[in-house]
Amino acid sequence: MPPPSSVATAAQQHLAEQQELQTEALLRLDEALAEWSGRPDEWTDHVLGIGDDLLGFQVAAAAGADDYLAAVLAAQGVAVAPEGVVAPAAFADLADGGGSWLRKISFTVASVAEVEAPELERALWVARSIVLTGIQDVGRAAVQVAMQAEPGVTGYVRMLNPPSCSRCVLLAGRTYRSATAFRRHPRCDCRHIPKAEDSGDWTTSPQGYFGSLTTDEQNETFGRENAEAIRLGADISQVVNAEQGVTTVGGIRGQVVTSRSLAGAALDLERGQTAFRPLPDEIFQAAERAGWDRAEMLRQLRRFGYII
Repeated sequence: MPPPSSVATAAQQHLAEQQELQTEALLRLDEALAEWSGRPDEWTDHVLGIGDDLLGFQVAAAAGADDYLAAVLAAQGVAVAPEGVVAPAAFADLADGGGSWLRKISFTVASVAEVEAPELERALWVARSIVLTGIQDVGRAAVQVAMQAEPGVTGYVRMLNPPSCSRCVLLAGRTYRSATAFRRHPRCDCRHIPKAEDSGDWTTSPQGYFGSLTTDEQNETFGRENAEAIRLGADISQVVNAEQGVTTVGGIRGQVVTSRSLAGAALDLERGQTAFRPLPDEIFQAAERAGWDRAEMLRQLRRFGYII
């Protein structure tokens, strides 16, 4: 069954706030692109010019995590008693693979030879994807970090934001342990719904979602042949490979932060210092491998500045 309407309302409100930040960030990127002459050697200057704004959107996306968690738990009738709060600045510049998303945007567009090339359109699409995914990842990471500081949370349920791709449809409604890293694909806009232990079963049916779509929507989401197979009775989980292209944020690389960065400030680095810092998902993965308890999870998240 789906989560209670009060829980779904809180989750949708948080999603709307995150989407507003994403829209503003993309508009800021588009403004920079509009002023760009098309010369690759000039693009880096444009990226640097909007860098602070883009990082600010990431910080804002992380800043909503504690309030969202409190609202969802209140809707479940759970008293909020956090043992720490999210440090929003620690999430700035968090990007897929731990690299700087600003450098990625610069490399993506600056590597295009000339304006008229078809590759330019692709490069600009990738640049927008980097910005969009960078904010989506931060919003999700901050929520999951906040969950670790709240004893009342035992897990989370994946929430779709329709229209959704076939992979996400298959994963939607599943319950995961609160420290299980969130698996997503680029531009994935699925979200956590933090869940208390006694809040019931929120499992949803992928087949039910499929049935709610029109034939054209089914064909577009799943592919015509796959959709027809499902309509004829095939098991949706056998038709769709939910794991294809779905990963966690990071891997094993983490990121290097400097004293000049917002993340470096969150770690109290002295002037000129640098530090290697694992991304939140890498900490969650390490916890699963090593069998850390919640106290150790909190210690590690505090150590790297994600919780204060």
